[in-house]
Amino acid sequence: MELVRFQNVSKEYGHRLVLEDVSFQVMAERKVGLVGPNGAGKTSILRMLLGEEPASGGVIVKAPNLRLAYVPQRVEYAGDQTVLGTILAEHGELESRLREAEQRLATAASAEVQAAEQAYESARDAFERAGGEGARPKAIGMLDSLGLADRGEEAMGDLSGGEKNVVSLVRALLAEPELLLLDEPANHLDFDGLARLEEFLRSFRGAVLIVSHNRYLLDSVVSEILHLERGRVRPYAGNYSAYRQTLLRDKLAQGRDYAANQKRLAQLEALVARFAVIARSTSDPSWGKRLRARKSQLERERSQAVERPAEEASSFRPKIDTQASHANIALQIRGYSKSFGELTLLDDAELDISAGERVALIGPNGSGKTTLLRDVMELGAWDHPVIRIGPSLTVGFCAQEQELLDPQKTVFNQLFEHGSITRDETFSVLARYLFGPDDYEKLVANLSGGERNRLQLALVLTQQPNFLIMDEPTNHLDIPGREAVEDVLADFKGTILLVSHDRYLLDKVVERVVELRDRKLVSHQGSFSEFWRRREEERRRERARPATRRRVRERAERPAKAAAAPRGSDDNALDALIAEAEGEKAALEQRVAEAFTQGDHQEGGRIARQLELQSERLEELYAKWLREESPRAK
Repeated sequence: MELVRFQNVSKEYGHRLVLEDVSFQVMAERKVGLVGPNGAGKTSILRMLLGEEPASGGVIVKAPNLRLAYVPQRVEYAGDQTVLGTILAEHGELESRLREAEQRLATAASAEVQAAEQAYESARDAFERAGGEGARPKAIGMLDSLGLADRGEEAMGDLSGGEKNVVSLVRALLAEPELLLLDEPANHLDFDGLARLEEFLRSFRGAVLIVSHNRYLLDSVVSEILHLERGRVRPYAGNYSAYRQTLLRDKLAQGRDYAANQKRLAQLEALVARFAVIARSTSDPSWGKRLRARKSQLERERSQAVERPAEEASSFRPKIDTQASHANIALQIRGYSKSFGELTLLDDAELDISAGERVALIGPNGSGKTTLLRDVMELGAWDHPVIRIGPSLTVGFCAQEQELLDPQKTVFNQLFEHGSITRDETFSVLARYLFGPDDYEKLVANLSGGERNRLQLALVLTQQPNFLIMDEPTNHLDIPGREAVEDVLADFKGTILLVSHDRYLLDKVVERVVELRDRKLVSHQGSFSEFWRRREEERRRERARPATRRRVRERAERPAKAAAAPRGSDDNALDALIAEAEGEKAALEQRVAEAFTQGDHQEGGRIARQLELQSERLEELYAKWLREESPRAK
């Protein structure tokens, strides 16, 4: 069933035409991604769908009584209101009206009963349409599934940006929409939050139209892409990767056809010019006839000419000229601890990064990634006792909030005064990062998030660093901009320490993952996707472990004779090994806690390594138990 149809829709702002002859449809239960460069008109399409803005031309058709919900990029909530109070705010108003109608009906005089009954029925119907008595448990269930279990009574002011996005999503879903509009729903979510969002959207039974620059989210969720560029929309079947492959193939084929067509037109133009010379120099009237015929042919073929392929959306062109360092050590951290009051983020953490390595630093939101990077920049030096940076390294730092930029400087002065380049070079660099003459005198404070990020990248990369420390360098950038950053980092010859939630970027750039886990820095060799697959497998084992342990305990508690009948001595021996390993693990956990409590960090570290090995051994025993148990279950 068709939910929405745009038919030859256009949109103008003043004399600027943003959308022209846009046509597409969204079908029931379909997951659709809307992609395009910043400023292309994606938000305009959403606003017209919501009825917040009129179309300048064309027709927008919606299914009758369409239930539509919208989750914007950013919503401001009262900081002291609870999570559930925020989600159920409209529902609470409807419940209050219903209780008032009940009270009115209970106390109505005989002459007012009919009106009171009608008011009660209207209030009851509105309350039931909003979910009735089931709205609260439904909201709690959705919060649980999206990673905010037991957070319903917390204040909104205590939530992170990503968690507030989740609240907006739950609030929209309570209305059970047939079409859900999402504008950058992955903003501020960590990898666990993204995974839950992807799973939730895949299982959502309604239709979804997603505006997002998160390519992995689009790959995971959508089955159709609407590509918006230069005011036009073109649909593509499949997820983002399929769309991208088809788009590039089509442009390549169109480019070949265009080149052949232009060659043919050039030949006709040369022939017409030659015939014109002959016709002027001869008295033979047949040459005039031939000339007119060729001119007609040229005009006809020009009108049917293959269009020039549209170039990729204009993107900035970051550039960095640097040489690899001859140092062995880029970064060395020993005994690093960080606390805020009673909250300990890292405790006696260690990390080694060799020159030339490309390392991703990951962890949940609030785990201390940004704090660690700031301390590296503020404290790092070759002679520092905790954070050492190689003596021959020039460090370039991209901050997540671009706080290193001066909001009171102009765009030109920010780069010219700090970029160690000439005035002419400054103009050239600004052009490469999409800043034109109209932007030179703009204050940094008045730039958008994407503009500030581009300016920060220009400032950092022109300093020719050979050690890049980057905190979310693709924030606020559109997909062409993200791809430009990926390309320059992939070709970079120096060292990279990168914090990012962009899986495409991580997989293209990094070769090792360092995870903030249990207040330590844990290293994992390989790409991010390899790390994530191992982590997902670990979580599957964690989910299976309680049932496995319960079955082992139940079998151990059986009478010896009954237990021996269905199982052989090898099976009983494996049960005993697991029980023994569990006991040893518990003892090591107690010892490591005592060592750290007493301040003996060296002994604590030694026992912690034993505990890690014991945990791995226990996992292997459980995996072996599951392998032997599976054939019997069948």
